[in-house]
Amino acid sequence: MKAFVFSLAAAAPLLLGACSSEQEPAPKTRAERSPATMGQRTLVAAGLSAQSLGPKIVGPQGPEVSSEISFEGQPVARMVSYVACPAPAEGEAAAEECVPADMPASTIYTYVHRITSTGADTEAQPFAFRTTRPASGFAKVIGYDRLQAESTLGHDYTIGVAEDAGLLIWRIEAGDGWGEGEELTFFWQSTMPPAGPGEAFEVQSYTGTADLTGPFPAPEKPAGEAGTGSASR
Repeated sequence: MKAFVFSLAAAAPLLLGACSSEQEPAPKTRAERSPATMGQRTLVAAGLSAQSLGPKIVGPQGPEVSSEISFEGQPVARMVSYVACPAPAEGEAAAEECVPADMPASTIYTYVHRITSTGADTEAQPFAFRTTRPASGFAKVIGYDRLQAESTLGHDYTIGVAEDAGLLIWRIEAGDGWGEGEELTFFWQSTMPPAGPGEAFEVQSYTGTADLTGPFPAPEKPAGEAGTGSASR
């Protein structure tokens, strides 16, 4: 049986509401507010199917980078990531692979992360996925595969997306649960190509958190410094 999945952030108002009858806490000043929520900005999620994806960037590990998700030594999910260049213009031949060095400086790269549940433990089902580094060159486009999300989480699912001090966050706020073998795909766009695979992602569940490796751009250089990112993976 699937378990209802919700985020801790979504549950917080309910917990606070249950305590309000005892004593209404005084409003917090700006200095007292949690640093974890002060800088968070809610974003509007885009659909993956609306993006025009072209060939993938091929690195030393091939066109995709795979990372296992384990809690307490038990594998619960697998993430497969890739980076795609834009689809070729109408009438242009499609390349077999994307080579960032051959692309114009205005190119937007799409980072795609497909997570497949491989465990039956509902407590270990991820309810949040995030970057652990600021998303270099973030092009203000973030989202997920909507049809896949509805198939996995049910018709009444909700996935919230946000940016917090440059970190990107996807959070499952409502749904029927994430069963074994089911998938969710998250994506975001950057003006920078990947610099290589790095431990730059994290999933959260009620069992714990796990770090993940995937393609990620190099840190942005201070204004005035020239240079371009590499595409090794």
